[in-house]
Amino acid sequence: MSTTHDILQGTPAWDQFRLRHFGASEAAAMLGLSPNVRRSELLHAKHTGNPKEFSDWVREHVLDHGHAVEALARPIVEEIVGDDLYPVTRSIGRISASCDGLTLDEENAFEHKQWNEELAAQVRADIVPDHHMPQCQQVLMVTGAQKLIFVVSDGTPERMVYTWVAPDPAWFERIRAGWEQFEQDLIDYV
Repeated sequence: MSTTHDILQGTPAWDQFRLRHFGASEAAAMLGLSPNVRRSELLHAKHTGNPKEFSDWVREHVLDHGHAVEALARPIVEEIVGDDLYPVTRSIGRISASCDGLTLDEENAFEHKQWNEELAAQVRADIVPDHHMPQCQQVLMVTGAQKLIFVVSDGTPERMVYTWVAPDPAWFERIRAGWEQFEQDLIDYV
């Protein structure tokens, strides 16, 4: 059973929570599948307590824009799933997930990525790339949702594609084992 945390995503309290937990968005890096963050960088950040710093440009044009686009997409996705979605942060021990959305009945989870032609083409073909699948599976594992809608959009219906992701016990085991090894590596980190 997971614990729900009463913290607002993007706040200093949430940043501190993320430093002490193993987040779904970090799972690909932990497994060595992220094209953006090496596992050693994640270990260093967790060990030092210093999260990756972003330039003002990246924060404004990538991170803040991503949150704005996600907010625009949410009502469209709610129409697709037929229910309201609310952002939530949950954990099972140190393994956590900050969901872009979860329905009140906890059946459907939502993960949003900014529009990117290459990613959109993969999603149109019902493919979630390996560097995104760990996040999706960890969200499903931590929330207990029955399925996750993986959306790529610019916040408009015209540029929105999605596919459904089901829980995969093999991924769950891979993620759990990966975080166990990561925690041990963190203890041994110099």
